[in-house]
Amino acid sequence: MDLNFINEWLSQLGLEGDLLTYAVLGIQSVLVIIAGYIIYQVTRLIINKTIHRMLRKAPERWYNSLVNSGFFKRCANLAPVLLINLFIPVVFVDDFEKWQGPLQTAVGIYLTWVITSILLALANVVSIAYEYSSKAKEVPITGVIQVAKLILVLMAIIISVAIVMNKSPMYLLSGFGAMTAILMVVFRDTLMGFVAGVQLATNRMVGIGDWIQVPDSDVDGTVQEVGLITVKVENWDKTTVYLPTYVLIHQSFKNWQGMINSGGRRIKRSLMLDLDSAQILDDDTLESLASSYFNESLDEWLNRHQIQNPVSNLTAFRCYVQDYISGHEQIHEDMTLMVRLLEPTASGLPLEIYAFSKQTSWADYEQIQSILFEYLYTIMGDFKLSYYQYFPKTQTIKKQPSEQQRETNDDEDDQDSKDKDDQ
Repeated sequence: MDLNFINEWLSQLGLEGDLLTYAVLGIQSVLVIIAGYIIYQVTRLIINKTIHRMLRKAPERWYNSLVNSGFFKRCANLAPVLLINLFIPVVFVDDFEKWQGPLQTAVGIYLTWVITSILLALANVVSIAYEYSSKAKEVPITGVIQVAKLILVLMAIIISVAIVMNKSPMYLLSGFGAMTAILMVVFRDTLMGFVAGVQLATNRMVGIGDWIQVPDSDVDGTVQEVGLITVKVENWDKTTVYLPTYVLIHQSFKNWQGMINSGGRRIKRSLMLDLDSAQILDDDTLESLASSYFNESLDEWLNRHQIQNPVSNLTAFRCYVQDYISGHEQIHEDMTLMVRLLEPTASGLPLEIYAFSKQTSWADYEQIQSILFEYLYTIMGDFKLSYYQYFPKTQTIKKQPSEQQRETNDDEDDQDSKDKDDQ
């Protein structure tokens, strides 16, 4: 494109010599910059209108990923860069021809990073679109996306250095092997995190939203993000822990997601019975318990549980707890359900309840568990059982005499004194 009209116009205004030369250069440079800005805005406007019209009926994940990631905005940066690169040989001529090399080098470096930013935005498009997938929580790709971005940035650095040195990028890569040891030290956590992230994703060991416990690292909460270097976990006390990714490979951790997916959360708690309250129940008591708590006759109850007289109140209570737990609407019948007596301890005789609640969320699970045991504590007395509770020996406290007692004691002391004087 010919810009000689500027030179002719300034000559008509009376400018000559070096002043004319620099004025032409300045005006031409300003016009190129203004043209670059205008073409950038026009390109961006065309892209925005076209993309919005094309994606108006597209799925939400594609609209959010392509528009909100800034992918098309970064594509618009290509237009002014190409325009400036086109006008460098036109503007910088004659005495300024030696400026073409450094300027084209600078534009080449800028163009490299513009293309890199577009590719980084494309990686964000893939990441955002993948978050809408059903597999996003099971197999997070955050670490893979971060590795891809790191590789793109390293490639941009190598190409930029190659442009400055006017060498082929392959020339620089040939000496890259000598820097491997240094890179292994500098990027040790990154490489270890990448390998750990691949193993976590491949084996589906942990995903977004999983409840994990890592006792050695004081972690007990839900996974918020699985990154290249760290795993973000929000503990139940609302504190946030950033755990190195490779820790989940090198240390053992507990993932509670299997419990949540199964739909059952284990209840394992014991009632501590007082052995002193254990006794044999007579037929009248058994008949009353069978009628009140089992809704059947004594013979039917004994036959159903395959029990023969004499019957202990421990046996009767254990059988009732078994029936009560198995018939509860919030307890899984198809999972392990057991009520058993454990070995006696110094704190009493443990009656352990082992069952699975249908509610897995913490608050609902604790609510069901509390209701069960509150009821069992209440009816324990009907089976002539008492809960073991330790009472320390209290010290005997000498009571202070009342005012009337003090007056009586004083009169007795006076009388004793008189008797002693008479003697």
